[in-house]
Amino acid sequence: MRDIYYPPLAENLRIHCVSVRLNNSELNRLEHERKGYAKSEWLRMCFMKNQPVVVPEINRAAWKMFGEINHRLNEILNHLNAKQSCNPLTKTELFAVKRQISELRSRLLTADLWSIPSNEGHAEDQTR
Repeated sequence: MRDIYYPPLAENLRIHCVSVRLNNSELNRLEHERKGYAKSEWLRMCFMKNQPVVVPEINRAAWKMFGEINHRLNEILNHLNAKQSCNPLTKTELFAVKRQISELRSRLLTADLWSIPSNEGHAEDQTR
């Protein structure tokens, strides 16, 4: 039995052509946003609300800041893991852990990552 060929339905054929004029800034924006798509294809996707998902670039400053906090937390955890299980934590160690967790929590929960001043310094409890 042979495969039967069905021509595409007329309603799916793109037979209409629409022309559009753009100024320089509009054309530049189109060129920037369309990436590898043809201009007409990109405009059709925008009109049909079928644009590809745009993944934003990594916020390198935030990535670096979280990496530094992660490094400090790992150093504290390594220190705590190396302690003998019978030795309780000192006030300085508790203060360091609390400060790092508090800073990480604050940075994760704030809308503006850069508005919180850093409490960098020694891990000493200033209330003593």
